[in-house]
Amino acid sequence: MPPLITSRPALGRRDLMRTVGTAAIASQFLPSMALAQSAISDELRIANEETPYGLDPVHEYSAGYLRSIGVAEGLLRLTPQGDVDVDIAAWFANAGPNAWRVGLRPDVRFQGGKPVTAKEVVASLERTRALSTYGANLLKGISIDAEGDLVVRFSANRAIPALPQILTDEWLMIHNAESFGAKDNSFDVGAADYTGAFKVATFNPRVQVVAERNPKYWGETPRIARIVLNEVSDPDARSLAALSGEAHIVRSITAESSARIQRSRTSRLYTIPSTDCAAAYLNIAKEPFSDVRVRQALAWSLDRDEIVNVSYNGLARTAPSWLGTNVAYPEARRVGYTRLDLTRAARLLDEAGWTLASGGKVRARNGKPLKFSLIWWGGGKPTAELMQAQWAKMGAQVEVLGSPDYGLLDSLRSAGNWDVFVEGWGTDGDPESVLSRHVAADGDLNYMKYNDAVMTDLLKGFETLTDAEDRRVQALHINQRHADTVPFIPISSRARLNAVSTKVHGYVPHFQWWQYEVHSDLWVSS
Repeated sequence: MPPLITSRPALGRRDLMRTVGTAAIASQFLPSMALAQSAISDELRIANEETPYGLDPVHEYSAGYLRSIGVAEGLLRLTPQGDVDVDIAAWFANAGPNAWRVGLRPDVRFQGGKPVTAKEVVASLERTRALSTYGANLLKGISIDAEGDLVVRFSANRAIPALPQILTDEWLMIHNAESFGAKDNSFDVGAADYTGAFKVATFNPRVQVVAERNPKYWGETPRIARIVLNEVSDPDARSLAALSGEAHIVRSITAESSARIQRSRTSRLYTIPSTDCAAAYLNIAKEPFSDVRVRQALAWSLDRDEIVNVSYNGLARTAPSWLGTNVAYPEARRVGYTRLDLTRAARLLDEAGWTLASGGKVRARNGKPLKFSLIWWGGGKPTAELMQAQWAKMGAQVEVLGSPDYGLLDSLRSAGNWDVFVEGWGTDGDPESVLSRHVAADGDLNYMKYNDAVMTDLLKGFETLTDAEDRRVQALHINQRHADTVPFIPISSRARLNAVSTKVHGYVPHFQWWQYEVHSDLWVSS
């Protein structure tokens, strides 16, 4: 078993180059290779820009990553084609417009050995509802009841046609509620009791997770004995981990490094299809963003084609509107900010009182300059710097700050000390659940504190809609209202590039890469 790493390794680009790349990265994956030609065929090593923040599914940024390494499972799952399929469930069936029944496999057990019955599933989901804001939003108004030992009934006083999609969500991973306890219990390895093919052996938050094959797994025994997931926040370090062979799967390769990966004999480059929409989130509670004309001006003054070509080497799609990156909504590409329009942007700013003096470079209102900060994280620096230059053309002075680590953005946002930040979220799934996260007054991703009466009514409209096409059209109405009020500015999809070693077999790209990667037929040759 790999030892628990007790400190975060420093993996800066210069350090890596100074130690000839491979040796520097090797410390991140001890004791897997020790730089000898003795690759262990039963171990899979993954490098990602971040690791789970905790082991409890109610903890933010945790459950999806645990599912991706085979630790956690849900009742249902999404296939790479986007279809809903069973996971630990045996079947699911509609029981009328307001109800669904889900049947359980009789042989599923938690990793600690406890049988997974309908009672345990209800306890798991109710614990998530009680301790997770987003879990509560997903299950809002839905009653969950056990029908005997092997059937769970979901019902509501309104139509819930999208329940199967909802049950695939990463926040609804089935876990042993009794083992985790009544509060968030993210750092106790002994309490982490899921149903997956791998069980957490060691956990060092934001550094490393080691998961070992679960001997009590109900399904097909995986070929791999051990998964090691390491956090490597520096993008150059991740690229070198792929090129050197120290990591078998490297997530989030930058566009700048993609050509080197494609030329290498050690790795294959996968472009993961994505419905993510990277956007500039605006602090609309403060000036100048409280004025919708300023928000619209900022949106019109972005050159999205330049961002896609420069930041992503053309491997992304522009997002003229929020749903514009999702192929399920082709109409959304004709809505919103479909082109660069500096003339319209200037007119809007003039109307809002932000004027440009003759010969000046920065607009001002009542002697106050149009000045704000823009925060990036991960590999977002090139995009942020392009936005800085583009907004300067229409008279904004933008300070760019950020870090490959998510911590800086998280701390500034938690303290309310932010103006604009860039982040991307998926738009696939049940539209009511997905869109509400961002624009419902109580949405868990509504960082802007956006509260719009028209939007609230549009979201409420989902309650009476059961037909999939009707719900899709309602989502387009919400997309239009978002474009009009623009609490955050859509920019583009995010090109997700993964490097996979040629020694890895059975790798299946998935558009929800953060949830689905490890499976029983995935293996590594020696």
